[in-house]
Amino acid sequence: MHLRYPVIAACLLLAGCTAEPSTTIPSPPPNASRPPAATLAPKSPSKPDPAFIPPELAKYCHAGFPLEGVYSPQRLTVKQPCVAVTGIASEIDREHDGDMHISLTGVDPKWLNSVNRGRSDQSLVIEAVPSIPMRMPPLKSRVTIVGPWVLDTQTGWLEIHPVWAILPA
Repeated sequence: MHLRYPVIAACLLLAGCTAEPSTTIPSPPPNASRPPAATLAPKSPSKPDPAFIPPELAKYCHAGFPLEGVYSPQRLTVKQPCVAVTGIASEIDREHDGDMHISLTGVDPKWLNSVNRGRSDQSLVIEAVPSIPMRMPPLKSRVTIVGPWVLDTQTGWLEIHPVWAILPA
């Protein structure tokens, strides 16, 4: 077969190979493990902030993305990437997504907002995720919880989610 216009054919072939693809990369599903950048707190310092966690408990903090392993992380806004909060494990329930919810009562009020204070037990919500195995504390025990302090934008309350450590207090 003989081409009449070999220069035009070569240009078309070359243009087809170097053109930008017209399709876009699809967005990740809503339950992907990394939320949009807007939901993350400003870049955290390299070491945990001693105003939020005592130095002796900082070893329980995780480096990197604080919401790793969380179902639908885009609903959470990180307030502090690692905190330690002490209170009473007054209620423990399993949620539909496999998380274990602990109602932590008797906490310092600085960890609560008006939505937390409006809960019947005025608790800080604690969520342990299945991807980070955790032994649940005995009911009514006094514990210290370590993990990211976040705002759940769907419920409006503050919580620690996920839990990185549950320690006797």
